[in-house]
Amino acid sequence: YIGMVADTISACVIATNQTYVEALKKQNAFTAEAQKEAFQLTYNAVMAILTDDAKTYLAEIYGDVAAYITNKIEAEVNISKIVPVE
Repeated sequence: YIGMVADTISACVIATNQTYVEALKKQNAFTAEAQKEAFQLTYNAVMAILTDDAKTYLAEIYGDVAAYITNKIEAEVNISKIVPVE
């Protein structure tokens, strides 16, 4: 599940960047509010993809699934700033 979650988060971050963030950046409109919206879009996409079994597993291992997913999304966003996806 850990690998699947990491892949899911990575894919969702890339998708949000391509469908939402890049367009706003081109318009110079990627505000703090837009950043929050981008995070929420990504978080919702990840949670929609994860199965109940995966969420249960994560809860057993990490406790707070929401906090775990949040931290992983933030880490993936930071990585994507360092190593841009082409």
